[in-house]
Formats: sequence, structure tokens, C-alpha cells
Amino acid sequence: MAEPFLLSHKDWFHGTLEACKKTGLILQVESGGTPKTNEDDYWEGDIPWLTPKEITDMDGVYVSKTERNITTLGLKSSAAKLLPAGTVMLSKRAPVGAVAVNTVPMATNQGFLNFTCGPLLRPLYLAYWFRLNKPYLDAVANGSTYPELYKSDLFEFHISVPSVDVQDKILKVISALQFCKLSGHALEQSALDMQQLSNIKAESNELEKTINQVMFLLFSGELSIDDLSKRLSL
Repeated sequence: MAEPFLLSHKDWFHGTLEACKKTGLILQVESGGTPKTNEDDYWEGDIPWLTPKEITDMDGVYVSKTERNITTLGLKSSAAKLLPAGTVMLSKRAPVGAVAVNTVPMATNQGFLNFTCGPLLRPLYLAYWFRLNKPYLDAVANGSTYPELYKSDLFEFHISVPSVDVQDKILKVISALQFCKLSGHALEQSALDMQQLSNIKAESNELEKTINQVMFLLFSGELSIDDLSKRLSL
């Protein structure tokens, strides 16, 4: 199995990203499709249809609206599939490694690999795990015309995860850190002058570095979530 960018904790559950109901990690992996663009009956329906560019450089993780919708007829006439809420949508090209989790049933174009998580893996945990492993995704992407991730590469990808209870604790910490980060963006818009704006931006950059370091340690198992919680409570 390929070595990921993150370290693998020896006491956590180990597996791959290949769909396997027995492991409880990934139940299904689907791609997407695009209905014929010259067929009006396939478009402007009520099914959200996502493209990679819509989630490129997205600060958050969740997506609930898309730039274009397709119809049920458009869905049936193409390789697009209606994915349940909570699917982890990973862009495999243009760009490689953008990730989101849908909050409503949604379809995607063919630029995605879409992961349905099993009972041992929280979708949000997998989404952040993909983001942290972006250097590895970039390294394994290949293609004659442009970089692209293939199932064969990702299915060898080695993932280790803690128990669901620990995943939930980690996600609560990440949620609080992300809230602080997004609050910094709001403060930038309320700056009174360029010096104050510069100071806020500098503080936001330092906070983002800290968040990335904490996430790396938590998702590698180098920092125990219980130890971190004790420190934060002091």
C-alpha cells in the first residue's frame, strides 16, 4: 500500500480507500457525469450538479448549492449519479484534491471521485484527511494531458483512523479552530485603516499555520485529543 503524507498511528484502525463493506470505512466510490449540454430537457432542473471549480479554494467543507442544476431525465441519460447527503466529493482533476461534503442529495460531473463512508468513518473526518494529504495527492496524480487522480492510485492509499468517538472529539476541536479562522476574515472587513488590516492579516496567517500544525498532529495521532482537551481547559 502507498504511504500517505500523514503518519499512521499503530493503535488505530488501518485500511485503504477501496470500497469494502466488511471494513466499515468506505462503502462505495462513484464518479460522475455530464448530461448533453445541448439538450434543454436535461438542464435547469432541481438536482444540484457540482463541478470542481466550484469548490476550488473553498474555506469551508460543506456544499449545498451549485451553479447549475440538472433534471431527472438528465441524470438518467448520463453517467451522473444522485449521491446521498454526507458524500465526500474529491476532485480528481482541474484541480486535484479539492474536497467537499454535500448537505443535500447532489450529482457531480466526471471530475470527481465520490466516497460514501461506512460506520467507522465520519465523512467530515475523511474530508479533512484528504485536505491534509494534499501533498501526496499532488504527487501521485498523473496524466498525459493534465494531472489526474485514478482509482487504482487512491485505492492503494493507506488510511488509519481512530474510533468514531475520538473522530467526533477531533472534529469538535477542528470546528472551533475553523470558526476562529473564519472570524478573522470578518475582522478584516471591519478594519479602520491599512495598518490595522495588516495586523489582522498577520494574526490570521499565524492562526492558520497553528491550525494546520494542530490538525496534522491530531490526524497523525501524535497529539492525543484528550491531552489537548486537558491543556485547553487549564
